Amino acid sequence: MKKRPNVEPTQPSLFALDKPDDAVAPVMPQEIVRPFDIPGTQILLGTPAFTANGWQGSFYPPGMQSRDFLSYYATQFPTVEVDSTFYGCPSSTTVSNWSARTPEDFIFSVKVPQLCCGVSYVVLSSGSLPHLDRT
Repeated sequence: MKKRPNVEPTQPSLFALDKPDDAVAPVMPQEIVRPFDIPGTQILLGTPAFTANGWQGSFYPPGMQSRDFLSYYATQFPTVEVDSTFYGCPSSTTVSNWSARTPEDFIFSVKVPQLCCGVSYVVLSSGSLPHLDRT
């Protein structure tokens, strides 16, 4: 696997992409086959996670350790949606470990945190919403 270049984050407090000294290297280097890739298109097939109950022995080879799931997944799909970011921001160590376990061209599609896109409810001291002037 090629090593990803260090990228200067636009907001360093979110995802520091420098590889920490204690980053976990992929346990089993895998040949990238990606049978679920659609060459020549801009369509990327993936799943909303790289692990789920029931995948052990059906998608993942029997006996594979969960720490190897992401590395194996990246040999089969070019992208994964990370749903957990909707509920909270992963640590920089977690993101660095994900990066270390996947090839350079692998894409993580992360959800915007719910605090950024959810419906906001404003409670005013008067208990009513102000009139919106649309003129």
